[in-house]
Amino acid sequence: MILGSLARQFFCVALLAFAASAAKAEVLVTYETQGEALFSFSAPDDWQLLTGFEVAPGDMEAGVTPAPRIVSLLPQEDSERIMWTGFWAPQGVEDLDTAWEYLRRVAPRLLEDAEVTFRDQRTINGQDAEVFSGSGIKEGKSVDFAVAAVQVTASRVAFAAFIGEPEAYDRYEDELVGVLYSMTGVEEGR
Repeated sequence: MILGSLARQFFCVALLAFAASAAKAEVLVTYETQGEALFSFSAPDDWQLLTGFEVAPGDMEAGVTPAPRIVSLLPQEDSERIMWTGFWAPQGVEDLDTAWEYLRRVAPRLLEDAEVTFRDQRTINGQDAEVFSGSGIKEGKSVDFAVAAVQVTASRVAFAAFIGEPEAYDRYEDELVGVLYSMTGVEEGR
């Protein structure tokens, strides 16, 4: 009888948790570049989604690799905080080792005085990943950052990044973690 009561309580808590998570509407976003779908993620329905442009490789000068398309995701109701969340998959970043080198090259373009204070290997939806976080300066303000490099295909790494004031991360932590852990590589042939 006690076990039955505990089981019922657990079931009710689980049902409430499921109902609460189901109440937040989401939209599935598929990242595509150069005609190839690479990964998808779920974004909060009430956040603004901005898709960057991309240049066809044939339109570039010889030997120049096009910049990756960047998809940005921002909460619509919060314009007071400095915050940016972005997703991209650059050409030539084939594994997590090259992802680290890539991040070291692009960090000065994203932040001044960027300092990595945490680095950890993870698994996200069965995909190998590495997470980096730290702090830096953006537009003269101290900001935190977190970047995840996710092996979305056998030969391609995608990045998910947050850059913003600590208060912004604290306010949107559940949404940001949810988006990150929804990332999954798109199966070939789809």
